[in-house]
Amino acid sequence: MKERNAEKSRAMILAAAEKEFAEKGFYGARVDEIAASAGINKRMIYAYFGDKEELYKQILRQSYSKMEEVEELLAEQNLTGEALITGIINAYFDFLSDNPSFVNILMWENLNKGRYLREVESTAIERKTIGCFIQSIEEGKKSGVFRKNIDPLQTVLSLITTCFSNFSNQYTLSKLFRTDLTDRENIEIRKKHTAELMKTYICEVQTNA
Repeated sequence: MKERNAEKSRAMILAAAEKEFAEKGFYGARVDEIAASAGINKRMIYAYFGDKEELYKQILRQSYSKMEEVEELLAEQNLTGEALITGIINAYFDFLSDNPSFVNILMWENLNKGRYLREVESTAIERKTIGCFIQSIEEGKKSGVFRKNIDPLQTVLSLITTCFSNFSNQYTLSKLFRTDLTDRENIEIRKKHTAELMKTYICEVQTNA
């Protein structure tokens, strides 16, 4: 019972911390606010996580772990060709749409030049799934499905960053283009357009699959 209560308390702290860090970044977030939001005594946060910095690093680990789970499910499908490109874009769009805290936390961390992410152990953020996608692109080149002159690593990097930019810039672009890019219908339109755009560049022959 005590162990279950501890796990529940940790989960409550992490949920409150993710929200606080996503809204205010590391420097703006306050442990007092996290404790109040979680309904937890502040001393428990220090007991479980040591200090604010370690709590933030745990949120970074957790954020990347959530993304990895999505990638692993996609990798298990063993998609190839156009289906692979569409699958990657759909997976990232859906994840980013459903996890705005992930977008905000990564944006804050980039503003701070990855200061704390550099201190997180590599095993917590490096994903084997990325290598799987790169290998799948390479195999597609060899089979003639993908263009011979594309760089697999750069291609996967472009797929990820193109998806992310739709969410990292959605509020400013909504104002610029006078449309609500946070709207679910518009997200679906952007998802489809992005997939078609990337397939046009990557694929040797369009099959409209």
